[in-house]
This record gives sequence, structure tokens and C-alpha cells, in this order.
Amino acid sequence: MVDIGDWMTRLAGWGLPGATALPPVPAPMAGLLAPVRGEKLTGVLAAAVAAGDVDVTDTDRELLLTAHRDAMAEVLLLEDVLLDAVDLLDRAGVAHRVLKGSALAHLVHPDPAQRCFGDVDLLVEGRHVGRAVDAFVAAGGCRVQPQLSPVFDERFAKSVTLRWQRSVEIDLHRTLAPGPYGLLLRVDDLRSSPVRFELAGRALDTLPVDMHLVHGALHAALGDVEPRLGNLRDLALMLTRPGLDVDHVIGTARRWRCEAPVAEGLAAVEDLVGLVPLVKWAVDFVPSPDDVRLLAGYREREGRFRRQAMSSMRVLSTWSDRAAYLRSVARIPTRLRGRSR
Repeated sequence: MVDIGDWMTRLAGWGLPGATALPPVPAPMAGLLAPVRGEKLTGVLAAAVAAGDVDVTDTDRELLLTAHRDAMAEVLLLEDVLLDAVDLLDRAGVAHRVLKGSALAHLVHPDPAQRCFGDVDLLVEGRHVGRAVDAFVAAGGCRVQPQLSPVFDERFAKSVTLRWQRSVEIDLHRTLAPGPYGLLLRVDDLRSSPVRFELAGRALDTLPVDMHLVHGALHAALGDVEPRLGNLRDLALMLTRPGLDVDHVIGTARRWRCEAPVAEGLAAVEDLVGLVPLVKWAVDFVPSPDDVRLLAGYREREGRFRRQAMSSMRVLSTWSDRAAYLRSVARIPTRLRGRSR
């Protein structure tokens, strides 16, 4: 019998081209649900069981169905809040794009019920971040962390996190990555060529799939120290999507000066999809010495903010930007400096 880690990786690859059959579950469902939930795979396991590809007892099936209903109840709540958030930004005159959870569920997954998520992510233009934050605060929201300086959110931050309706977390993104790579990325590209997905009869703007792919790779490489299997499944589904323009994805990563983290994120999907063209490019990619130094700032959680701040100072192009950034980060309490912002 395979161990839980190997079985979970196979579950993440379920239904993908070339995926092998799932072996029997390696533990009783009561003990398996916590790691499955932690990896955002509850919906995938429910779909695999419904398809007859995983054999479980009646008791285990009921446990799984209860967990899946709970996960989908949370998703429906989040999507309800997302629709209200979009209305709020429209009234405030703030253009936006939906990122991650709901957008990927409806654009990429064969059934949106297979994609679990836990917050609402929206992309807004840097110069409009303050207006967006003010709109949410006026509607009863609150910032999770105070603003570092009057210019930090609009010029340097990856995102601003708020709590809003029913304490739902809203992440207002200015860019797609924390630290130096978020500063290098050409954010103007993110406002061009939006695509739409439908939610509850509404058409919502999001990024093209190739940009979602680059974003997902950046998140896998630079976000959590160990990417969740559910996020790797997102990448795998996009990598095996018919008509994916490999050269355009690589060109986007190069234009955004983030080839190294994109390659690292895509290489992590090899166990799910094998050496498809973009994964082969990623596995063969050799980062420059500068990229090796920048990537080191994203490793262990301890001291991560300090390392990223030092790297960010190096990539800022003007002395005025460096001075403004330094004045902002100098205000962060010592207890928060191990956290990525």
C-alpha cells in the first residue's frame, strides 16, 4: 500500500492525461479528510469517489460527502461575497480582475465543485488600491495590518488584506508576487486582454489562462514554503489545456523578469503531468546568479521579510523609490518582520 503522501499526489493528478489509477485509500476516511482538506483536494476526492475510481465503505462515503458539502457551503459563501465585492468596486469606479479560487474553478476545472478555496482575491491597479481599501472600510471592512506609509500600498505592496462580510478575507492585489519579483513584474500587462467567466449569471473579468498559469507558478515557487497539491493541480490542468501557447507563456515570464520562479513553480508539477513541453523547459532552466540570490529570500519562513526587503531594495530602479521603500519598511514592528507582505 502506498503511503498517504504518495496517494495524495496521485489524487491531485486524478483525471489528468496519462494519470495512473488510484490505489486503495491508505487510511480510514476519518483520518484522511484532514490532509485532503489541507491540500484543497476535498472536491477532487469526492469526484473520484462518485466516478467509481476510489472504492470506499458506505460510512466513509458519508463522511466524505459531509466534508464536501461543508467545503462547497464555504465556497458558495465566498462567491456570494465576491459578487458583493465586485459591485462595491464598480460603484467606487475601481477596475478589477478576479484572481485564483473562483476564476480558476470556473475557467480551468472540469467541474467548479472540484476546486476548494478559502478567500476572495481581486487585482486592482496600484494607484486605485487606496480607493478600493477606503470603499471596503466604509462598507464595514477592516484592514488586517495597518498601512506602512501613504505610498507603500500603491507602489510596493503585493496586496492589502481586509476582513469584510462575515469575516471573509479579501485580498486586494497590486501585483502577483511578494518581494522583489512582485516589483519586477510588469503590472500594466495585467490590465490588458481580460477574459470573462460566468458566476450566478454575472460575467466577471479575470486574467487570460496563460497569465493565470504564470501567476500559479509564481505562487507555487514564492508563496507557501511547500505548495499545496490543490494549487499544483491548477497548474497541471492549465499545462494540459488544449491550445496552450508555450512560447507565449515563456515570453511572458521573460518579459516580467521572473523566468526563474516560474520555472521553479512549473517544475514542481512534473509528478502530476510528466515532461510536457513547459515542464521540460522548467526542469532544464538554469537560474542566473542574481536569480539564485533573489530566490533565497523566499525560503524558510524565519527572517523571510528581512531577506525579501533587502532584495527588493536592489531591484528598485530609482533612488527615490528606494528611499520611499526603506522609510516604509522601517516602520514594521520587529515581531512582524518574519512575515511576507
